[in-house]
Amino acid sequence: MGFIRVNVRLFATLRRFYPDYDPEKGMDVKVEEGSTIEKLIQFLRLPENEARVILINGKSKMTTDKIRDGDRIDIFTPLGGG
Repeated sequence: MGFIRVNVRLFATLRRFYPDYDPEKGMDVKVEEGSTIEKLIQFLRLPENEARVILINGKSKMTTDKIRDGDRIDIFTPLGGG
C-alpha cells in the first residue's frame, strides 16, 4: 500500500499538541493510502474526545470517512455555546 499527503489545520486548543505549528500553513502529513480521519487523528496523537468537528475540503465529515491525496483537513474541538 502506498502513501498520500494531506494538509492538516488544527484549531483552538488542539494547537497545543504541536508547539511549532503554523496556523497559516497548517502541516503536511504523510499517511497510508486508504486511511480514515480516525486513523489520522490517532497518527497525530490528538485526543479523540477533543478532535470532534472535522472538515475535509470545507465539507463536514465523520471520523470513519476516508481521506485522499491532497485533501485539506480542518480539525476543531467540540463547539459550545449558550
